[in-house]
Amino acid sequence: MVDGVDFDVAVVGSGFGGAVSALRLVEKGYSVVVLEQGRRVEPADIQRARHDIRAHLWEPDLGLHGFFWQRVFRDVGIIGASGVGGGSIVWGAVLLEPGDQIFADPGWGSGEDDWQAALEPHYGEAGRMLGRVLNPFQGPMDEHLRQTAQAIGGADSFGPVPLAIYFGQEGKTGPDPFFDGEGPERTGCRLCGGCLSGCPYGSKNTLDLNYLYLAAKMGAKIIAERKVESVAPLPEGGYELKSVHPWRGDIVYEPLRARRVVLAGGVLGTLELLFRCRDEFGTLPRVSQSLGRRVRTNSEAVSIVLDDDPATDLTRGPAISTDFHPDGQTHITQNRYVGGGKFLRPQVGPLVDGASPGRRGVETVFTIIRHPLRFLRTITARGFEGRLTALTVMQDVDSELRFRFGRSPFRPWRRVIRSEPVPGSEAASYIPLANEAAREFAASSGGTPLNLMVESIGGRSFTAHILGGAVISDSPEGGVINCDHEVHGHPGLFVADASAIPVNLGVNPSLTITAMAERFASRWPDRPDSGIPASGSPQEPGVPAAVGWSLNRRNLGDLPSSPARLKRLWGALPAPAEEDLTGTHRAIFVGPGPVKLIAPSGLGLIGLPDWFGKRFESGPDGLRGVNLLRRSDGDDELTEYLDMEAALEPSVLDGAPVLVSTYGADAPLPWRYVRDEFRLLGPGQLLGLAVLDRPVARRIGMPFVLEAIAAA
Repeated sequence: MVDGVDFDVAVVGSGFGGAVSALRLVEKGYSVVVLEQGRRVEPADIQRARHDIRAHLWEPDLGLHGFFWQRVFRDVGIIGASGVGGGSIVWGAVLLEPGDQIFADPGWGSGEDDWQAALEPHYGEAGRMLGRVLNPFQGPMDEHLRQTAQAIGGADSFGPVPLAIYFGQEGKTGPDPFFDGEGPERTGCRLCGGCLSGCPYGSKNTLDLNYLYLAAKMGAKIIAERKVESVAPLPEGGYELKSVHPWRGDIVYEPLRARRVVLAGGVLGTLELLFRCRDEFGTLPRVSQSLGRRVRTNSEAVSIVLDDDPATDLTRGPAISTDFHPDGQTHITQNRYVGGGKFLRPQVGPLVDGASPGRRGVETVFTIIRHPLRFLRTITARGFEGRLTALTVMQDVDSELRFRFGRSPFRPWRRVIRSEPVPGSEAASYIPLANEAAREFAASSGGTPLNLMVESIGGRSFTAHILGGAVISDSPEGGVINCDHEVHGHPGLFVADASAIPVNLGVNPSLTITAMAERFASRWPDRPDSGIPASGSPQEPGVPAAVGWSLNRRNLGDLPSSPARLKRLWGALPAPAEEDLTGTHRAIFVGPGPVKLIAPSGLGLIGLPDWFGKRFESGPDGLRGVNLLRRSDGDDELTEYLDMEAALEPSVLDGAPVLVSTYGADAPLPWRYVRDEFRLLGPGQLLGLAVLDRPVARRIGMPFVLEAIAAA
């Protein structure tokens, strides 16, 4: 640890935003750590996951430690990945730039005069780093898509897509072809059709083979299986991050301190962390109330075609190889899904039209009831993945939804993010062109067109391209971060992932997320030899550093009163330094009303009548202190009672570091067994829990606050 911090920058998440941030900031001389909740996914893991659903799925609460996850909210279904490399593990490797009309959207704000021009060099660099090439392969699936384009419009726009894949010589491994030999060895694409379920051959340009690989080579520390649960500002600047193992409750990690923090855990990860720190722990109270708003699904729908011939094999090729635009706002691609198509078996149903979600759902159910054998043959079809084509239909219409932080309907003791619609701007679960494209593709291929039932029955848009929720804005009223990606109200805290994007892109967003992160990192200066400011925005070279800041002193009336919320706040706060306890402190009872009412008299019964607070002094033997009592004769003088000593130790409540004051073995009962544990609440403020250090009793503590006053 240097100057009270472990790293200059802590990056939360290792997807596109986090990987770019890690490399570019370590290149500028900063010490960087990347914290990723998922595992390091090795080629053998991906091979096994193609045949074992348990190895594929990420749901640690259920004992599933794979990498692919799917979450269904009230208004949207979302898929993604957890692991070193984030979403790039299950990414289709498509690298498309949005059309000119996207950058005319006023939602971008005034941070740049011309956002398209500002991002242009970063699109180029992102494409270079990700090995962008035009797909050289087309097979029968692509011919069917070309026929579809001819039938519904867009034949002139049909063609191969740019991909982040090393094609080379099929199946042949050789030296790094992208970074002058500085990267890992690569293997020419085997055209296995499995990009969306993970590439086990080292052909897809996932982030662990470029940005993260080079960042680690330059000294960035990448830590897997580390879920960040809270971020708390420090009075001297910077932040403390507390993290847990995603599935092993017996592992306790030391908190990590960094001068700056970059949040890049994807839309769901970043929003949940910010919501929890603002609304549950109270460690980031100034995060904008616009958090969770302006969320986009990329306005997409997925339709399916299952070839009728069991002998058909459409899998050869990259997962996504061609696309077209049937009109000015719609983009359609085909998808092979080797290794992941098994997840679609129970999710597909008959193709049904209808703009009304309720009516469409009812008609879908009745169709299944009328033709049960047809439905059964579909979901049990032999050679399902080889016969499957998924059509992704995206539109640049400005649909929107919100995420809020509320009680889980299934675990009401826990708060989670939940979706809600924006009236008049709902993300459509039915796009007529998606069904039309499926019918025309089926006519060309000799197959059966199908819908995903999460869309047709569930009435939910389904996407891998969730955007927004912590968007760029000129002010906190319109968004969560400023043009430099810094969180309004919390200097030194940044967001650099898809949640920052303020508009619907209408195409696969990975290239734009990467370019935005490149722009974000390019605005940081090189780390000066004399050190960087403790906090504040990164400054352009030659511009004076931002004035430092400090954590606001808390209004104690705003502290939560319920024991559960106080415990959560306690768990998120950083450990204080010994000097934070030095001096005279008055005690203030907090928590539930009955506790505050009976605590003073209760303390009097066990030897602390008229307790005022504590005083500590630093000496050669460490930090020593004493309790302070008000005099019974009304004199303003304070009397001293019960000597204490203090030191940093693991908490008996959660195992993380705390500053603890204890009484000697010769102290009267019960004080010889009492330990007061402290965490930093604000400048001159410590949240304390008085714990009886005996079996069972040590699981709870009486809450109080120590607030520094002028020395008596």
